[in-house]
Amino acid sequence: MAPETVIADRVYRELKLLILRGDQPPAAPLVVLAVAERFGTSIAPVRDALHRLVGERLVAMQGGGGFAMPPLTRQRAYNLYSWHGDILEAALKVIVKFERIEQPPAFLDDEIADPERIAAASADLFTQICACSPNDEHVDAISVVGERLHTLRLCENVVNRQAQELRELWSIVCEGNRRATRTAISHYHKRRLARVDQIVSAALLASIAD
Repeated sequence: MAPETVIADRVYRELKLLILRGDQPPAAPLVVLAVAERFGTSIAPVRDALHRLVGERLVAMQGGGGFAMPPLTRQRAYNLYSWHGDILEAALKVIVKFERIEQPPAFLDDEIADPERIAAASADLFTQICACSPNDEHVDAISVVGERLHTLRLCENVVNRQAQELRELWSIVCEGNRRATRTAISHYHKRRLARVDQIVSAALLASIAD
């Protein structure tokens, strides 16, 4: 692998981590030269990394070839939650059995569990569910939309009993009852869609505080 390719991969991974942590405010421009200086590299690998992130829709293209963080709007959040639910619904229609589902992590018994851990656990559960589908596209799709939802998930504490909710959902999935799982996952998304304004407001406030 060429040195420049190695550097581009490093920049991609590190910049993606910053984005998922919410360190880049919504709609903020990503100036290639500034990013290159931050990571101590040249412009070319930074452009390669940013184009990869554009492909994952974690970064947006601007007119003239520039880059920026996607804006965070109520409609975008609503669409992401809805699409996430649609992917799971499609996967659940074809799953025969939930043979790959692990037991829920013990920390979910803590009612004040860390939001970062809850967000990561949520992504893990939904990925495990889609991994039970015979269609590999389901797990790829849920992973991509899950990453785009990550900064919103960090602000889902407006949904009451968040850790307990996830533990209860996880337990239902482990029982292997497809109908009960579909109902529980539908309720999970409806709660977030009902509070999408609050979640977006909290995410925007968090980005300002950072």
